Amino acid sequence: MAGDCEVWRGEVKTRRFLAYPLVLLLLVFLLDKIFLLPVVKTFVKSDFTFIYYESREELFDALVKEQQAGQNKKDIMLILGSSRLLYFDAEDLADYYPEWNIYNFSSAVTTPAYYLYYLEKILDKGIRPKMVLLETAPNQFNASSSVFRESNLTYSFDLPFLLKYASLFGKDYLSFYMGNLLFAVGKNKPNLSNVYKRITHPDKKAILDMEKKLRKYLVDNKGNALSPVEDYVEKDAAILGATSRRTVDWLYSSYRHSEMQEGFYHLLLERLEKEKIPVIVVHPYGAYQMQAMEDGLPVIEDWKKRVYEITESYGFQVHDLREKREDFFCNSFVDGGHMSKDCYHPFMRYVMAEHYKMNN
Repeated sequence: MAGDCEVWRGEVKTRRFLAYPLVLLLLVFLLDKIFLLPVVKTFVKSDFTFIYYESREELFDALVKEQQAGQNKKDIMLILGSSRLLYFDAEDLADYYPEWNIYNFSSAVTTPAYYLYYLEKILDKGIRPKMVLLETAPNQFNASSSVFRESNLTYSFDLPFLLKYASLFGKDYLSFYMGNLLFAVGKNKPNLSNVYKRITHPDKKAILDMEKKLRKYLVDNKGNALSPVEDYVEKDAAILGATSRRTVDWLYSSYRHSEMQEGFYHLLLERLEKEKIPVIVVHPYGAYQMQAMEDGLPVIEDWKKRVYEITESYGFQVHDLREKREDFFCNSFVDGGHMSKDCYHPFMRYVMAEHYKMNN
């Protein structure tokens, strides 16, 4: 009998030893959640790009709350674009288009998958936009770029959306998303150099305040961002040429067309067509130096043939702003790929004129 007890005690000790790795894993898992704290993210992230994405969820909640409360009976316009459509002036839009309630869900480096995600969320809440301003560009369809993984997939989407379109995303993107979902350190990688610089910075409180103010500004101004170069216009042709070359090399040096993003683009236009929502699809322009570098590139010609035909097959048209036109012109840029703040007003005037042409 005593021998049996000794054997039992030995088995308990052995099993307790086997539990140590599980306890250690649980502790690591709990420690990992520290990286979800806003103050920690502010210090570990290399830049504030994540705020633009995270604020879109707050913007979506604000839109839903406003519509459910019946606070605003104006027509809704959604802007779905990249940083090229990010810097509209909210006060300017309210002053010139008082009959419209314009929400800007644009963010840095976006894709058709990102646009479909927010369009579905909004429509599924019973909110029907009167118009959608949609950006399309070759870089949004680059399968070789890591930007989709590092931006859209890291900071956007939810699990139901990923599972709904699992066949399009594929196992690699699904695995990456699940890893970030389970472990915050994957989403908020600790950059020790940034942590040290910001903790030892004499104005570290200002860094925290900047993050809060940026997030609040984005939501209060319906997604429109405060431009970091608010009143700046680049007038040096050599600098525009240099930034254009850097952008073109970054976007197209290893370009490979993404069948996944093409699939999401089909789904996006199909939903818009089904809901009978008027759409202005724009292919943004850059400085003439950048357009000269892009002209004739086989990857861009191939993209235009594919995407323009897809767009037309759903009854929509791509408005190629790279072409010379009498109804819109603005030769003002902050770098090779981005128009200056001066151009946003005439740009929206052009969009509204096209909308009224479509509906009259």
